[in-house]
Amino acid sequence: MSAAGATPRFRPALWLRATRPEYTLTSIVPALAGALVAIGEDDVRWWLLPVALVALALLHAATNACNDVEDGARGLDPPDKVNNSGVFTGGLMTTAQGRWLYGALFGATFLIGVFLSVLQGWPLLVIGVIGLLGGWLYTGGPRPYKYDGLGDPVIVLLMGPLLTQGAYTALTGDGFHAQAFWLGFAPGLLIAAVLSANNLSDIDGDRDAGIRTLAVRLGFAGARRLYVADVVAALLVPVALLALGLYGAWILLPLVLLPLAVARVRQAAAAPDGHSPSLVALVPQTAQLHLLCSALLCVAVALDRA
Repeated sequence: MSAAGATPRFRPALWLRATRPEYTLTSIVPALAGALVAIGEDDVRWWLLPVALVALALLHAATNACNDVEDGARGLDPPDKVNNSGVFTGGLMTTAQGRWLYGALFGATFLIGVFLSVLQGWPLLVIGVIGLLGGWLYTGGPRPYKYDGLGDPVIVLLMGPLLTQGAYTALTGDGFHAQAFWLGFAPGLLIAAVLSANNLSDIDGDRDAGIRTLAVRLGFAGARRLYVADVVAALLVPVALLALGLYGAWILLPLVLLPLAVARVRQAAAAPDGHSPSLVALVPQTAQLHLLCSALLCVAVALDRA
């Protein structure tokens, strides 16, 4: 069988590496925060929470694999790129094998989503389909929206309110709940900051490849300002939630991360251009900020419901 038509051999460790599992918590923890909003409410099916989280983990894995496969297929990721799996740029799996892998993961996600929707109603199916299409069309399909500069605004919604509201809906069947939905903007904006940090270092390569990410459109200085705006706006979300009366004072708990956020902003501001070594470290460090903020939101929501 030719490489173009091959399917992956049974190499689970390599498949796992291709999904970049170290970033899965960036979906799981915000979703858990949204699920905790259901504490104290009637008719909550808590036994569905692990099922929903498994579906979410599969969706995240599929999206990560799709991103690596399609960026590699378009020659956007050089072999020495740090912030990807290295599976496809290193020739460990072919593009066809990668598409088989992420197709199977998206398919498994859809099947679990249908099961959950049968139990909890059509709003959950709508949320799930939006998430699935958002993950695939980011870098896959006929016109990937990442390459048109839409990745940053869309990811705020996909990795923010859609996660928190989706988890809440999976447990309650309620298609919209203000506390669950608006809570998601804090992690959503921070994951957009992770994307901005990654795109900052990719500006030259993306421009040369004809890819018009938002960072390419804004230029380095503008993209750096976008990163700062994402971080600042994320930490203002808890303040807004308190001011709107959606939560009590516990929701301000993530503000203890302000010194860490300031350090990330200064790190980005100090980078003279897209080739600065500090930008390589900025991506995982911003992901760490996102994870800590999401975890603190979980604690804050649980305490608010106590």
